[in-house]
Amino acid sequence: MDRRPGDLPYKYCIAIALTLGTAWAARGQFGHEYGAAWAGAIAMMGIIVFAGRTDWLLRLPAMTAVSSIGWGASGIISYGLVVGYGRSDSFPNVLYGLSMLFLIGSLYGFIGGGLSALALEEKDNRKVSWSGLITQMIVGGVLFWFIITYQLGYTMTPPRSKLLTVSLGAACALGWFLYRNQYHASLRVALWTMGGTGLGFALGNFLQTLGSVSGIDFNWWNVMEYSIGFL
Repeated sequence: MDRRPGDLPYKYCIAIALTLGTAWAARGQFGHEYGAAWAGAIAMMGIIVFAGRTDWLLRLPAMTAVSSIGWGASGIISYGLVVGYGRSDSFPNVLYGLSMLFLIGSLYGFIGGGLSALALEEKDNRKVSWSGLITQMIVGGVLFWFIITYQLGYTMTPPRSKLLTVSLGAACALGWFLYRNQYHASLRVALWTMGGTGLGFALGNFLQTLGSVSGIDFNWWNVMEYSIGFL
């Protein structure tokens, strides 16, 4: 039987959180865009299965592909040096590191959650202009990169990848698309997911640092990654 959104038991929500958390932690084994895309695909399949909606189940391949693209898109951002800032013994460095990790995580969640929700919200009588959306996101990404990085010279972690501004521009274009076309449910999901992954990355780095200085022999890097996916 199909469930209405409000009928989804909390235990299923926890199961979905555990699904994305576990997939994101496994992402670290093969990393970057491919790992993030894989985690997004697993999470979408979990949502569809637990929701029990036949209309979503029939569109599982396409919706999974959209989710994988959305979550994989921000995998282009380099964050290794920012994690190092978060483990500094200097308060300004730690503040900068955790703030930037919150920003990076927010971009993960906004684009991944927004595109995933848009795939769920699409109906036969209201098709999404995917080609138009992707074009706008690409243009937004290039524009932000050109102005902020190329013209103003801002780079988050020189000399590493300068593609943070590309993801920022793409996220802004996605948000404007959702708002302009009245995909309010998808916009709400994008904002909630943005907060969750932003907090998950910053908090995860903090937990990783605490674990490392504790001297306990454990894979604390995976704790950080699990935190991103779960939250």
